[in-house]
Amino acid sequence: MVAAPWAEAGVAATKGEGAALAALMQAALALPILASPLGAGAAETGEIGLTVLGYKERGLMKITEPVLWARAVIAEAWEVQASGAVDIITGASPQLVSNQSGRPVQTITGASISDRRTTADAKVARRIGDFTLGISRAVSTEEDYRSRAFGIEARLDLNQRNTTVTAGYGKSNDRVRSADDLTLDERRDTREYLAGVTQVLSPTAIVQSTLAFTRGHGWYNDPYKFTLTFPGGGGAVRLAADRRPSSRDTLSWLTRYRRHFPDADATLQADYRFYHDDWGVRAHTLEVAWQKSMGERWSVRPALRYYTQGAADFYSPVVPASRPPVLSSDQRLGAFGGLSPSLRATVRLDGGWVVEATAGYVHNSRALRFGGSGSEAFETLRAYFGIVGLTREF
Repeated sequence: MVAAPWAEAGVAATKGEGAALAALMQAALALPILASPLGAGAAETGEIGLTVLGYKERGLMKITEPVLWARAVIAEAWEVQASGAVDIITGASPQLVSNQSGRPVQTITGASISDRRTTADAKVARRIGDFTLGISRAVSTEEDYRSRAFGIEARLDLNQRNTTVTAGYGKSNDRVRSADDLTLDERRDTREYLAGVTQVLSPTAIVQSTLAFTRGHGWYNDPYKFTLTFPGGGGAVRLAADRRPSSRDTLSWLTRYRRHFPDADATLQADYRFYHDDWGVRAHTLEVAWQKSMGERWSVRPALRYYTQGAADFYSPVVPASRPPVLSSDQRLGAFGGLSPSLRATVRLDGGWVVEATAGYVHNSRALRFGGSGSEAFETLRAYFGIVGLTREF
């Protein structure tokens, strides 16, 4: 139920509240407008769970997030699921990119951050034969940001439920504020369209492909970030606030493949995601995992994720002499790559209890971008995360 904390940085770099991965993580953990289809057919059992996620950047942000969630099938026709979470955020945040030292570097200019975000969502779906229609609602509130979203999703099972097609629509209405500027109160509206198909290839293999398009309009500037440039050879010092386009169209394509190997009692999991937006950001994500059962109770899942992206058209760590109307030095909009290994262990206990624990590491740098041509001003980010979850099946 918890989204991956190492999710793509530039893709989520719109609110820009913290350091590269810290602010990203809030967006990554935010409940989506639409939920991608997870498989062919509905869940057969109900579950309730509590998950606690911890994330720590080296020298910067720290985030703790408890999540309570539940899902159930009622009378074999109704699917109900809901979740609630609280993000507890502390640490320091780079706000200024300055070249005073001779090269652009991130500078921590503000006081330590202490913030809290609360979020909740609910989804109800009704199955009528092979057709399922669902509606969802999500809310998220913090000191300087508020989001309200709803979605509608239709799912149709075909070919004796070996094929599932999904279509959906979602809309979110957000308000952007600032703890430094109490007069700031701007809108951001986003619409999302989703289409996907899940296909059972064999008794041991399944593939899913989902295409999502979003169109957003409103306030995308980060009120906490600035660029300070000292021109060589004299001249006036240039200071520029973060300015981004007032709209953003994105296209993402996610494909998942699962294959079980009965002789090894293990499952290969492979995911690929392509992302493109009209800001000029193009990104690729590849994750490969191997889930291995160790007897009837235990299983382990080592995984490795690689991410690479190009810079936004208006990204610059310095302010040019002829200042453009849009410019951001937020390094999440720069060119970089990242590796993230993780290991998850799961144990099934008596009485339907399941305990999961995940440990992982995040390493983002310009040298890891595919082709090795990352943004020169990108500063390496290292972070650790852990997830502990307790689930009860009923």
